[in-house]
This record gives sequence, C-alpha cells and structure tokens, in this order.
Amino acid sequence: MTMCAAPIATEPNSESGIVPSGSVLVVDDDDETRLLVMGALAMGQVRCTEASSGEEAIDRVTAHPEGIDVIVLDVVLPGMDGVEVLRRLKRSPTTAHIPVIMVTGTATGDRDVVNGVDLGASDYLAKPCSPSVLLAKVRSLRTRAREARALRQQLDFASLHALTDPLTGLNNRRDFAARLRECSAYAVRHEQPFAVVMLDLDGFKSANDDHGHEDGDRVLVHFAEAIRAVLRADDVAFRYGGDEFVLMLRACDATRAVEVATRLRERLCAVPFVFSDGRAAPVSFSAGTAAAEETEGFSAEGLVTRADTALYRAKARGRDRVERW
Repeated sequence: MTMCAAPIATEPNSESGIVPSGSVLVVDDDDETRLLVMGALAMGQVRCTEASSGEEAIDRVTAHPEGIDVIVLDVVLPGMDGVEVLRRLKRSPTTAHIPVIMVTGTATGDRDVVNGVDLGASDYLAKPCSPSVLLAKVRSLRTRAREARALRQQLDFASLHALTDPLTGLNNRRDFAARLRECSAYAVRHEQPFAVVMLDLDGFKSANDDHGHEDGDRVLVHFAEAIRAVLRADDVAFRYGGDEFVLMLRACDATRAVEVATRLRERLCAVPFVFSDGRAAPVSFSAGTAAAEETEGFSAEGLVTRADTALYRAKARGRDRVERW
C-alpha cells in the first residue's frame, strides 16, 4: 500500500517548442486498485487523473481530449464496461487517437482482450500487473502520443497558413474558390442573396516607391484592419493578390454591398494612415460590387467577373469610388 501514499506527479514545464505532456487517465471502479495504479505511475513522475466508471471516463476524455495522453482502462466496469468505452472512444474522431491499455483480470487470450485489440487497444495487461511493466508501457505510449500530437498541431498550422495571408491575416486567394462555392450553396439552400466586392487600393505602387516597402506593408495591414472593423461575423475578407482584396458578404443584396463598401471608405477617411515620416493620409480604394440574387438563381457563376468589371469601371471613372454591376 506504500504506492497509494505516493504524491500524484506534476511535471516540470516543457522546453520551448516541445509539446507538453497530458495526463494518464486511470479507469477502474475498485478504489484500491485505481490508487495502486496511480501510485505506481506517480512514482515514475507521470501525472494522472482518474475515473471510477465508463461513463465518467467518457465525460473526462471528451471534455478535453488533447489533455489525455494514455488511458489505462479496466475491462470489468459497472454499467458501461471497458470494451464499450473503448468502442465509443475509437468511434469519435476527437478521441480515436488516444492510446488505450486494457487491463484484465482474466487470462491472456480471453474474449475481452481479443475484442479490445480488434477495436484498437494499443496494449493490454493482466492483473496483478507489475508496476515497472505498467510504467514502461505508459511511458512508451506517452512518447508516441506526444509525437502524434505535435504532428497534428504542425498539420493544423500548415493547413491554417495555407489558407491565410501571412501579412494581413485575412484569408488568401487559395481559400476563395472553396468559400465561394460554400456561400453559393448556402444562398441557394436558404434563398438568400450574397454579394462579392472587389477592392483595389488607389496609388499603392506610388506609396511603395515613395515610402518604401515597409510602409507599403503597413498600408496593407491598415487596410485589412479597416475591413475587419466593418464586416459582420458571417462575412469573409480575402487578400486576392498584391493590393487587391475581396469581400464575400452573406445574406447581402447589391444595395447592401454598396453600403458596406461605402462604410469602409468612411472608416478609412476617419482613420488616416500615418507613414513612418509622420505624414498622415487616408487610404483610398476603387471597388466593384456584384450580387447573386434571385434572378440569377443565387448562383455564383460569373459573379466575380461582374464584380471585376465594375471595379475596372470605377478605376476608369477616376478611382476612389464604388461601382455596382
């Protein structure tokens, strides 16, 4: 019983760039057995949490799946047994990646062990289990769990930045086509119009030439911040390329699209950009708007071309203006 008195370990902070370890969840309805297992892990400096039933285990894991590295799961539990717990965990995309060690009080090769392995258990132990063997298995699985979590985070980061402009933080052109299809499908399903606003900064090349690329980048960031200030949560903004931007406005008709672009112009006039030499000037743009309305069947076909045509008309008519298709 000495192991029961061992303190539950808290691990030191991980080094910078290393994915921190989560906890090991120990699931057993027998208090003494559960504390013995936790004590053995704690003596190996492994942080633990516990559950005394299958239902409690499911609740703990689903509440914070990234916080659990390994589950030590008894097969025999009241109500929902360990095999059913494992089945539910492996069925959910948010918890399927967590390695599970099944603990059984019966002989190796018993039906529950076979079922557990078939369902995706990473390992199994027979009671009574050696504390050193348990610790070795848990440590090995935790290392793999950390590596897998780091890989998932890297993939998530890469996926996010593949669709995000690194300078402005807006969505990029690569994401535009998919979002346009989604917005059109939503419009058709709900019979609501949506609009696209094409934006092009006026005189941006001259600003770059006169003040340098650093100030030019700051102008783009300033413009992106103004866009965020006037858009609703359902709207999406894109840096389309260079000094070209696009707004995608859900549940928005042609009149409303012009109003949004006008509000952006007013915002930029009210908050002028300050160059590094101290000179302040409002940022202006030319814009073209087009809407997919009921007469077009709420379809996105040709929408970007129409907005682009309106944009070029705004440029031809003197810039710093909004033209509607």
